[in-house]
Amino acid sequence: MNENMESFQQEDEGISLKDLFKIVLNNMALIIIIGFWTVVLGVVYTFVFVTPQYTANASLMVQVDAENANNNEQSAITIGNLLIGTYKEFLISDRVLESVIADVDGLETEDLKSLRESISVKTQNQILKIDVQVENEDPVLAAEIANSLVEKSIETSADFELLKDKLEPLDSAKVPENPSSPNKVLNIAISIILGGILALGVVFIKEVMNNKFKTPEDVEKYLDVKVLASVPGTIKERKVVE
Repeated sequence: MNENMESFQQEDEGISLKDLFKIVLNNMALIIIIGFWTVVLGVVYTFVFVTPQYTANASLMVQVDAENANNNEQSAITIGNLLIGTYKEFLISDRVLESVIADVDGLETEDLKSLRESISVKTQNQILKIDVQVENEDPVLAAEIANSLVEKSIETSADFELLKDKLEPLDSAKVPENPSSPNKVLNIAISIILGGILALGVVFIKEVMNNKFKTPEDVEKYLDVKVLASVPGTIKERKVVE
């Protein structure tokens, strides 16, 4: 008996590629069903529940007077780069955003936190340009907010000697024609991959939890005994015996 148990443990230590392939084939219907419904849920979520968002883009240039930088153009650029972090924070400051809310129709009930979260301010090293992106479910409103942000930041900067006459509009925001999110193709692809992983996971968990002998060969393999006869288990097998 001990020898049989040792043989069972040795055989049960690993599973061959052939066994894995067999498990997948035997559960192909379950895999297809789970995968199909996962993709369906992903498509429904993407096209029905997710609200499309539109992104409007505007930009400003940081102007630095070379005359005030000892007539050295490189020094002016260096000063601009050192101050550009200040300009980025200034654009999304409460004072500027409050003036945007007062200026744009439809933002009367908007709070500063949600408006700030919809705005992205980006810069690049050695380039005195500030890119502003505004995301909103209304494409027209997104463009209005972006343009108002540029305008009000320049107006408000006049109150500060450090920023005065330093910001100039470059590109005005246009109304975006296509949504920037969700990425429908990417979401569907993720749903397909997730469906496959979920289906295979369910199948292998089901196989691991099932410790029954399915065929006479399993009995011979794991218990190392010879099977002399077996009782038909399925209707098809019974008909063959009859």
